[in-house]
Amino acid sequence: MQIERPKAYRVDLIEHERGWGSKVDDRIYFDNEEEAKEYIRKYNAKNDKPYVPDWYMTAEGPYKL
Repeated sequence: MQIERPKAYRVDLIEHERGWGSKVDDRIYFDNEEEAKEYIRKYNAKNDKPYVPDWYMTAEGPYKL
């Protein structure tokens, strides 16, 4: 039997929508800060338009638990 240790960092996936504001859409947990930061960098890399779209997602954090 394998014992799972608690995760140490959380990344929030935030949904942004013009006229409605923003909300936490999902939370992802990581064992270490480096993994969390790399996930955030890769996730947010797709937000490369020269304007702000009506709807988009971002990853924010990492937050130490």
